[in-house]
Amino acid sequence: MDKVAIEQLPETKDIDGAKRWDEERGEFVQVSSREDIGHVAFFQIREGFSRGGHYHAVKEEAFYIVKGKIRAIFLDMESRAQEEHILTKGQKIRIRPNCAHIFQGLEESLVIEYSPQYYDKEDAYPIDLGAVSPGQGLNPG
Repeated sequence: MDKVAIEQLPETKDIDGAKRWDEERGEFVQVSSREDIGHVAFFQIREGFSRGGHYHAVKEEAFYIVKGKIRAIFLDMESRAQEEHILTKGQKIRIRPNCAHIFQGLEESLVIEYSPQYYDKEDAYPIDLGAVSPGQGLNPG
């Protein structure tokens, strides 16, 4: 699916760009580098709960998993292609417009969200992605 990009941030401080590393003082993460950001959010997903269940017609979103383990389900609203991924600490996800998504907490998780666009509540279209059993994909409907 070309509307979802997942990357593991490199664990080094010796390169330019987005990266992460651990040192005696603690972990440092440069989540974004040389990107315009119009919206930043931080959220928690408790084990057994979910966030999302919508898509945006205009907004592109990026998410960085600070802590935890998340089951992510994506549905391309144009092609109807779907993907499911297990995401963990250190991964960054970029979601293009018209891609529905839901994140389910497989364990206590912390996430940073950002977007080049400003937040617009009118650009969030709910869709039921919650009727999915682990490993079973979306129910037809």
